[in-house]
Amino acid sequence: MDQAPARERPVTLNVPDHPAITRPDREAADAVDTVDVEGARPRRRTGPGDGLVGSYLTGPCAAAVARWAGVRGITARAVSASSLALAGLAAVWFSAGVRGGLVAGALLLAASLVLGQAGAGLRRRASPSAARPDTVIDRAGELAVYAGLAAGAAGSGAWWPAVGAAALLSVRDTVSAAYAAGRHARRPRPSRRGGLARRAAESLRLPVGERFALIALTAALADARPVFTALLAWGSAAAALTLGGRVARSLSP
Repeated sequence: MDQAPARERPVTLNVPDHPAITRPDREAADAVDTVDVEGARPRRRTGPGDGLVGSYLTGPCAAAVARWAGVRGITARAVSASSLALAGLAAVWFSAGVRGGLVAGALLLAASLVLGQAGAGLRRRASPSAARPDTVIDRAGELAVYAGLAAGAAGSGAWWPAVGAAALLSVRDTVSAAYAAGRHARRPRPSRRGGLARRAAESLRLPVGERFALIALTAALADARPVFTALLAWGSAAAALTLGGRVARSLSP
């Protein structure tokens, strides 16, 4: 029987599975990490609305938390629940109204931000819309922090600024959700800004990372009233900036 030439014989290669493909804990790491085309250097994947704080300060910490949770089989829901619990504890410490309680609340709020970002990254890998429950959790924890700060302030004068900050946050979320729904119906425009410039522009809009950092720093250094003053001033300017930019983009051809 004639045999086919060696160059025409089918060749079967037995290639072992790569550890990065078979290890289950890589799934959690991929939620916040990705690899460039050459495979030489890992890059961290941040959320679409992250500013400088969420991208470069708490992002690496959130990536480490996501890897740690993936290795131990901790789900994204558990990470997000822990974030809400820490925000609740921060509100309790803020309600004490003393310097030690304000500092402890600020530290707990920073930890809550890291866990919230890690949980959102774990959910985002499955589906872009899966991070929406984490947004609800962030808002619930933030409103609890507002209430704790107002309760810890001397007198009842801090409740009205707290209500104003909560109302401003709700209006911004409603407008952002409506704009996002309309944006999905149109073809998105490519951004001409670089990564750092784009994140800096997002920071001016006061996303959750910048808000939590503003609350934590101002509460630790001062008290509740400067926190709400800063939130209302920066939040109003950010809302006007965001609304003006979106109106200009909607009117442009």
